[in-house]
Amino acid sequence: MAFSAAESKLVSIFVQCILYGIYTTLFINTTYALLWKRPMGHPLRYDMLWVSSLMFVVATMHVATNFSRIILAFADHAGAPGGPAAFFDELSNFTQMFGSTLYVIQTLLGDGMVLYRCYLVWGRSTRIIAFPVALLLGSTATGIGILYSFDKVVPQASIFVVQLGHWITAFFSMTFATNVICTVLVAYRIWSMNRKHLAFRHRKLRPLMLLIVESGAIYSATLLALLILYNVDSWFQYVILDAISAVVGIVFSVIMLRIATGVSTEEGETALLDEQNEAMPTGIQLSRVSSRAGHKCEPS
Repeated sequence: MAFSAAESKLVSIFVQCILYGIYTTLFINTTYALLWKRPMGHPLRYDMLWVSSLMFVVATMHVATNFSRIILAFADHAGAPGGPAAFFDELSNFTQMFGSTLYVIQTLLGDGMVLYRCYLVWGRSTRIIAFPVALLLGSTATGIGILYSFDKVVPQASIFVVQLGHWITAFFSMTFATNVICTVLVAYRIWSMNRKHLAFRHRKLRPLMLLIVESGAIYSATLLALLILYNVDSWFQYVILDAISAVVGIVFSVIMLRIATGVSTEEGETALLDEQNEAMPTGIQLSRVSSRAGHKCEPS
């Protein structure tokens, strides 16, 4: 049975609240690790702390806005012509515009983080990220175009109307392309730096899970699901759309938590276990291996 707009919004707030709860736990742990659990001699990473906090604030405002929209739709507009579904089609409504703005901001923050992660893992190479940066700029422009179009479409227009469809599809496609390119580049770089211990054998999933976590592949998979659902005109796209603000936070909180606790480094080195589940000494504990050179140096 196909989901209606109202049913999808009810499911989406349920899913978003679960993911937000997970994100809140991770955010608290990440903040604690950044402030008090970083390896001895490592300075406080103010940049990671501020980005993490900004993502959490945006995600919190997004879930609060969606709660207010649910209340307005099913309480205040329950008896209005068209019911809750008509309220959700009011694309120029302030709560719709504000929620969409928060979604665009969180998506661009997530894209910027995965791009910056790629930049660091590849030895701060600007050549590697040149095309993803162009895609990020395109995503920013199309995101603004979406918000502008919301204010210009005819009243009660569906989210799938052609006037919006071009902007939304372009935005989803560019964000997805940015993430796929950066995810593949990060995963390959991490694998190549740690391939001595990242052996995919004996049906062990640890190396694969490690690459998925470190590369942010879950975020890319979520964007792919959103792009497909929107292009088949499925109202279920609301469930994925509203989940993204929390998914972005979860993915990058895990990465920042690993870096903050010294399990991973910004450059892609990571603590691994060998086939007998014994700890392998890596560059994280003993020495920092430059991503641009093969020699060892003393830890900073």
